[in-house]
Amino acid sequence: MKLLENIFQHYILLMFMLFVPIIIGLGIGYILPPSYQASANLWALERFQIIGSTGPESNLQTTPAGTQADALTEMLQSRTFDVAVGAGTNLKSTLKLSAQDLSNPQKLNDAYVADISKNVQVVAKGTNLYAVIYTNSNPRIAFQVLNAVINQFQVQGQQFSIVQGQNLLQEDESQLTQMQDAALAAATNESAYLTHHPGSTITNDPEYALLNGQRLQAQTTLQNMETTIANLKQDIARQNAGGGAFFKTLDPPVVPDSALSRSKVLITSGSIGFALGLITCILYILIIVRRDRALYSAFDLQKVTFYPVIMQIPQLPNSVKEFILIKFPR
Repeated sequence: MKLLENIFQHYILLMFMLFVPIIIGLGIGYILPPSYQASANLWALERFQIIGSTGPESNLQTTPAGTQADALTEMLQSRTFDVAVGAGTNLKSTLKLSAQDLSNPQKLNDAYVADISKNVQVVAKGTNLYAVIYTNSNPRIAFQVLNAVINQFQVQGQQFSIVQGQNLLQEDESQLTQMQDAALAAATNESAYLTHHPGSTITNDPEYALLNGQRLQAQTTLQNMETTIANLKQDIARQNAGGGAFFKTLDPPVVPDSALSRSKVLITSGSIGFALGLITCILYILIIVRRDRALYSAFDLQKVTFYPVIMQIPQLPNSVKEFILIKFPR
């Protein structure tokens, strides 16, 4: 009841606070330059895989298009990827930077990351089909950036998988030498023991049984590592033999010849203004409710005094209230 009373008491101000951001948002959407959207449809030839210690690792719970869309979305959040895309295009000509900032590599790269990571969208459309979309105020720049994104995804996406496999291969090969030494030492110890203790077997000599078990364990560990290294080399060779083609461009990007619908821009900007206005109204209502110290019921009165409530007078005409005040003055 208190909440409704406060709302109706300040409804004009609340309406002002609600509609002003909407009007401002619509105005901003109207004066913004037109935006152009370039898009391309890609066909995932396989799941996006990273060579790991157990072989090619991929998310088997999603589609090939989903794995590649997720991988590209993650790469778009990478500074190295975004800078490579921006540096290969004329994107800096549309960035809202001063001449001094454009000559500053750090600030220019920051602008590349802010624009590309925000305005490039990747959407999986089916089992193997996914789309890459980029929006810019310049249609030719939109085409250039989208084309660069696809090219960098082809290059860096394949490199990530191969480099990871090569790093694992290097680590395993360094361990292989140690395992070979350990296996050779175990075999030498067993052979030397047999030379000094002829006739020993694993059944009649516990010490020989221990040395024999150590030799077998070292050989098994060595064989497992050799198998792992062989599998890694096969995976790397298969990736290299594929020529890096893990997707095919079905519909390549073209220079857009028409801007995005103005109504969509207005709806988006108006929605943002409405959300801001609504949040402002809610905060204002919470403030006036918290600051309202009026007493609306006997329960409220009991919070501020220890005197009992004997009688409640309902809403009465002003003439009756004046009579009461005259008859029973304070």
